[in-house]
Amino acid sequence: MSPSRKQFIKIMLAGLAAVILSTLIFSYTEKISTGESLYRTVYIILAHHDNDHMQHLLSRITVLFLIVTSLLIIAYLLKTLVDYMINLGDGLKRNKVKAKLVNIKDHYVVCGLGNVGINIAKELETEGVKFVGVDDNEDRVRDAISRGYTAFVGDSTREDVLMKVKLDKAKGVVAALESDASNLFITLAARQINPSLYIVARADHHENVPRLEKAGADKVAMPSQIGGFHMATMLIRPNVLDFIDVLSNKASSELQVEELEVVKGSKLVGSKIGHFIESVASGSTVLAINSLDGASKVNPSGQEIIYSGDKLIMMGTREQLDSLGRHI
Repeated sequence: MSPSRKQFIKIMLAGLAAVILSTLIFSYTEKISTGESLYRTVYIILAHHDNDHMQHLLSRITVLFLIVTSLLIIAYLLKTLVDYMINLGDGLKRNKVKAKLVNIKDHYVVCGLGNVGINIAKELETEGVKFVGVDDNEDRVRDAISRGYTAFVGDSTREDVLMKVKLDKAKGVVAALESDASNLFITLAARQINPSLYIVARADHHENVPRLEKAGADKVAMPSQIGGFHMATMLIRPNVLDFIDVLSNKASSELQVEELEVVKGSKLVGSKIGHFIESVASGSTVLAINSLDGASKVNPSGQEIIYSGDKLIMMGTREQLDSLGRHI
């Protein structure tokens, strides 16, 4: 039996005991029959009023006790009804979440929906990327679902939970729990479940960064370090940071930065990046070229030859980047 049901039964038994006790008191103090006493008791509970104007002091105290008790029971019943309706709504939403997970693939998994994780989810939602959030805190999951995210309650350090979010069919995972040890385990398990998975892990301590990398993390982020850099830049180079913030705000910025991968068979393969940009007249700017072998060329001259698998870091308007993406 659930704790809430046990509490409900206790409240009802307490109410029944109050009715029986009040009936006996009225029968004794007012010198009336048990049936009449029961009638007065029930009437007072329903109407919250002593229509018979009882004279005995104990009877009057009992009347006040009945009125207060009935109001408390009504308040409890209303609260129970509201909680039931809320849980019913949550249940329907969670059934929809489970339905979404049946055929989901090529998605991202966010392990941990705390302060860091929920902001990651927010950015993924802004990008229009499919993702699933997992957290063992029910309130955090309820908050994520209320935002329209796909999320469910579960311990992401357990392999069976990672399998439920179809990690074997996912494109990437971010381990954003508050414990470095937990993020290390997620990284190890994720790499074992899906060797081709792109893994980003959170670390709070510098000494754990190489451990996470050895465990299989493609990238390791330290929120405290990122926050410190952000605040220091605010202090000494505020205008530069304002420009970066404008670029990162896709809702209000005209200019945006994106990564475009040159796929096999693209018209761009084998040509110079400068000539290609001019031919499509996109007006966008190439900030960097990341080669398939891991080398990176920042601020390219335009004479670089592009190969299949290269990734271009581009800056331009949404229309320019979409046009360039179609050509690539």
